[in-house]
Amino acid sequence: MAEVKYQYAYDENGQLVSINDYTKGSSKLHSFKCISCGDILLPRAIGSEHRKAHFYHKSNDKCSGETYLHKLGKLLIKKKFDNSNEFIISYLATKKCNKKTCRLRNIECSFREHVKIDLKEYYDTCSVEVNYKGFIADLLLTSSKDSDIQPVFIEIFVSHACEEDKLKSGLRIIEIPISSEQELRELEEYEVLEEPWFLEKRKKGIKFISFKRELEYQMESDIYRYILYSEKDEENYFTKIKCKDAGHKLLRNSQIELNLVNVSNCMEVNEYHALIWLSKNKFLRRCNLCKFFYATQYEHNAYCRLSKKHGTPKYPNMNHAERCRSYNISKIDDFIGNNDGTYIEEVSSTKGARSCFRVIIAGSSSFSDYDLFKKKCDYYLSSKMKEYAVIIICGTSTNTTSLINRYAEENSLLIEYNGANWDRDGRNAGYISNEKMLENANALIAFSHINDSPITITNSLIGLARSKGIRVAVINYQ
Repeated sequence: MAEVKYQYAYDENGQLVSINDYTKGSSKLHSFKCISCGDILLPRAIGSEHRKAHFYHKSNDKCSGETYLHKLGKLLIKKKFDNSNEFIISYLATKKCNKKTCRLRNIECSFREHVKIDLKEYYDTCSVEVNYKGFIADLLLTSSKDSDIQPVFIEIFVSHACEEDKLKSGLRIIEIPISSEQELRELEEYEVLEEPWFLEKRKKGIKFISFKRELEYQMESDIYRYILYSEKDEENYFTKIKCKDAGHKLLRNSQIELNLVNVSNCMEVNEYHALIWLSKNKFLRRCNLCKFFYATQYEHNAYCRLSKKHGTPKYPNMNHAERCRSYNISKIDDFIGNNDGTYIEEVSSTKGARSCFRVIIAGSSSFSDYDLFKKKCDYYLSSKMKEYAVIIICGTSTNTTSLINRYAEENSLLIEYNGANWDRDGRNAGYISNEKMLENANALIAFSHINDSPITITNSLIGLARSKGIRVAVINYQ
């Protein structure tokens, strides 16, 4: 335990005071007593730049610093409770969905997080050294309005932790460890009494005993939806939907829509699960399932290994497998399927399904202002979201892709990724990506720097979209 410097004392009126409340002159007008032993205290080094101001005993050098900290902790916490409009605690609990037999139940239906509770909403009285059911509480929080509310013990732990029988009593206890006056001053300033996240810190930090650790209520968790919209690979999508929307299609003209439960957050893994299911149940063929389509550890891009021998495209559209005589996916049951905890189901109901509105959102490489991005996208797309299933077509800019991902998640929108393949297509990759994005786009929202060259990828996209008669909105930024 750190050396105690006695920063607090009782004044002549029995009020708890801090040494910091006094100047050298004003302290002479008062008398002070130790809150631990009751003996006279004198102020020392007030106004000094070299020594920390504190009280010291005039005659009793054997006063227990441990007892002082214990009593001071009770006084300061009671003062904090009595004088504050809020007294918020926060502890770790598991939140679970109460629909235990739901077929879509998954890992997101249960999660751990801090539960915040304002104790002043339930308790209005904080008493010192009170006996309750045979146990003495350092501080006892009770309700004068509702005697049925179980009280809360607050225990100050300086060197002696709560007794074992008290911990096992089922009483709700907040145990606060204190080893120095500095910790008590910090405790006064805390807005929230919080249980630490990490186990090692929880062993030493504030403990919450017998508080309810499992909370059940009706939740809306996320599940993944795979949408096969057409035979064109760029029109197949992944998105997150709420479980309440799992029973109906999102897009009116989609061929197949699948709910995927307990899959990874990695899009490639999700797509793999979906394609395996489609291969097994719908006999769909895709090149990225074929054993001849792969990249070695020394290559950046997978390609068809039969392209030289059989004349197949080196970089085929994935649906080329539908007409390829060399397609081979052997031992499909060895692939990841429904035996690893993943649940996949096909959606047939068209209730709530909508037509698509496909919008390209592009930005210069320097653009990263999400507030401006959100403001303009809301302006141009908010009305469309009410009528259509909006699909954002995403291009090559890393910054813009990050903004799109955030915006799409906030608004539950689909994203079609069309990033340029620089390794395969060289310096023309960005312009090739532009052509591909414009094939089925209804509109373009472009964020262009006022000093950008006309031949940048974004400005080239703007010009090409206008030449094709596609609606264009350009936001110039500095």
